[in-house]
Amino acid sequence: MVSNTKFKDFVVALSAEDQQTVVSRQLRLLPAFIMQEVAGTNNAKVIRKLESRLKQVRLMLSSIVANGRVV
Repeated sequence: MVSNTKFKDFVVALSAEDQQTVVSRQLRLLPAFIMQEVAGTNNAKVIRKLESRLKQVRLMLSSIVANGRVV
């Protein structure tokens, strides 16, 4: 998994439509990944990383709603 900074740079470089696609996909998949990790290995470091990514993606969604794209 790439760092949150590199992930944001990747998303910012995309078109507005692709940004919305990536953000919506991440919002759908990350909670499932977190639940899977808790049920499986329950690795605290991985769970923190996934929760951090989910927080970042939620902020990206706010940016899309406010500005029409991630800034």
